[in-house]
Amino acid sequence: MRFNPTVKILLLICFAFRSIPAAAQELPVSDSNGQEQKLSQPSDVEKQLRQYDRQIFLDLVKLAEFNARFQQEVNHYAGWRKYLYPIAQEAGYACFLGFNLTDLSQRGRGWNNPGRISPRSSKRSLSAATVGGALGATSSIFELALNGVESIKADRKGFSTQKSVAFVQNTVKQVDEMLERRHALMLESNITSSRAELLELKEQLLKYERDRLVFEFKRWSAHSRAYNCYKNTFYIINATVNMSRFSAVQLGFKSFTQPRCTGATGPILLSAACLASVGPAASTLAGNWMQRHQEKSLAKKLPARTFLSDEEAKQKFDRLTQLLEIDETNQKHVQLASELIRLREEKLGLDRLIFHEEKTIVRFRRVAGQQVITAPLISSLGASSATIGTVGYFAYRQKPVVSNKLGIAGDTAVIAAEAVALVATPTAAIMGLKYENNLRKKGEHPDQLLEKRIKDLKTLEDLVSNAWR
Repeated sequence: MRFNPTVKILLLICFAFRSIPAAAQELPVSDSNGQEQKLSQPSDVEKQLRQYDRQIFLDLVKLAEFNARFQQEVNHYAGWRKYLYPIAQEAGYACFLGFNLTDLSQRGRGWNNPGRISPRSSKRSLSAATVGGALGATSSIFELALNGVESIKADRKGFSTQKSVAFVQNTVKQVDEMLERRHALMLESNITSSRAELLELKEQLLKYERDRLVFEFKRWSAHSRAYNCYKNTFYIINATVNMSRFSAVQLGFKSFTQPRCTGATGPILLSAACLASVGPAASTLAGNWMQRHQEKSLAKKLPARTFLSDEEAKQKFDRLTQLLEIDETNQKHVQLASELIRLREEKLGLDRLIFHEEKTIVRFRRVAGQQVITAPLISSLGASSATIGTVGYFAYRQKPVVSNKLGIAGDTAVIAAEAVALVATPTAAIMGLKYENNLRKKGEHPDQLLEKRIKDLKTLEDLVSNAWR
């Protein structure tokens, strides 16, 4: 069985825990008055040390499992959502494209005579735009609601910000207390030579693993909260943009009976386009702010400890491996130890892989309105169209032919924007699906890695609970 890096670290420490033979001689210890006395049973001290080691080890395994489940639950994203939201956004853009193509056709028909434009065709095209605005707005509102549901589910499972931090704080406190008692007991004993060095290495590596798991939790927690803030900010902006477009379309219907309503559609569409253009930047800023806020908050609640650097930890693991190789009872673990040392070059090997792949997958899930380059391009063309339409109404209201020709220019610009959007969203979605499928084939998809980690940790927990008593 191949274990992931985190579990291999814990396994190596576990082997070190079990590598010290029971003492065959009596161990002198000091009583409360400072007088030296003999233990009635020579192995009592080491039995106590092993009990501390066992409980600390199990607590660290539970913390590692909590981190993995936290990542699963807080970042849970149902598979069908990968298709629903892009399809809804595509349908919305397609409806607006149909509206603008029909409007362009009618304006072309009335190039020199706007009276030839068919009101019936114009109303039908406005109906398509109504559907497009409604689809765009409701799909974002629906995604926002689903994110809320996922957050409630995670909170009920104990993964809310407050509950998760409390769990980690409590676990770290228990580990620290046991490490202090273990250290005091170790100082009272007369264990010397390589056995004393092994005990000291165990303590240092337990602290290292504790700090590494706390760092992992803080990074994943800050990232998940920031990403949720990013998504929710975008959905709110996108829903507002599409509701504005929907309102403009309704004014378009009303303009058939009240022509002055036509003048309000341009400014509304212009405002919507400007808001859409800043959507990606505003969402990113909101996410970055939330990440910094979470990092500061977690730094206060779970302060970082300066204990072992990466290089120092590598040296400790190298030395631990040497001690295990010397011990004849641990020869079967040498291959695992050697592989661990190779993985030690990257402190958070699997964690960084999960973190990197999650960010890549998230990038591919962005629809056209979320993409950093595509969204401003689409919005600028939309703003140009709205500006031209506004100028056409307010400056050339008394010159229908000129106003109609400006409308044609505006339709041309916005049709180009909608065409870009219709290409950008499915392109990103297809690339994302291909990327995820390739990861699954290699067994490197974040979902697979997290499942494997939990399975390995469960196996390790059972091994220690049942065999190491």
